[in-house]
Amino acid sequence: MANKLGAVSGSAAVLPRKRRGRGRPRAANAEDVREKLLSAARELFPRYGYRAVSSRQIGAAAGVNFAMIRYYFGGKPGLYREMLQGVLQPARDSLDAMSASRIPIQLGDVLASITRSWAANPWIAGFVVREVLAPDGPMRTMFLREFPERLAPIVERLVQGEIEAGKLRADVDARLLVLSLVSLAIFPFLALPLTTRVFGVRSDAEFVERFLRHTGELLARGVGPEAFATSQP
Repeated sequence: MANKLGAVSGSAAVLPRKRRGRGRPRAANAEDVREKLLSAARELFPRYGYRAVSSRQIGAAAGVNFAMIRYYFGGKPGLYREMLQGVLQPARDSLDAMSASRIPIQLGDVLASITRSWAANPWIAGFVVREVLAPDGPMRTMFLREFPERLAPIVERLVQGEIEAGKLRADVDARLLVLSLVSLAIFPFLALPLTTRVFGVRSDAEFVERFLRHTGELLARGVGPEAFATSQP
């Protein structure tokens, strides 16, 4: 009996391990792989630019097979888009919620949502300058389609609703007011190296709150009844 048990035990000990398939990754670590790739993208893309970073470099930085970029994101463009959406989506969700809500919105909330997104992610400025505004910017079409072209109409509808409700002057151009809001919210952080040196702009919470109070007051009350009057020809 002992010999038989020993033989069985010995046989069990040398059974070959079952090889893991090469199909879909286990759900337990799928999210971990995605986050590692996104973390590597957030590190490499802003520093070197979209064209200069390869899928292999991202995979190496993430410590995973670069083929996972195609598996999870459909390729390098999809990873880039996901990275941007992770940063800017909260502002878009906030604007969508305001648009769908029956609760009256405040333009100050719109301004604050956009401003805080840019202030919290100062690398976006370099991305926009290099990848969007440059004549051959590789991500211009994607960025316009995913963000400004979708966000601007939402904000414009909100502004138009405020005009119709009598909360804004009836002669205000809704589209130009949106342009003014976006300019106020974004430019200080888009040109951060310049505005920091000349105007003391910072990305910390104390400055952002002070900036929002100032711009809110400026929009609501202006700086004087004749300050920007123009001479008529």
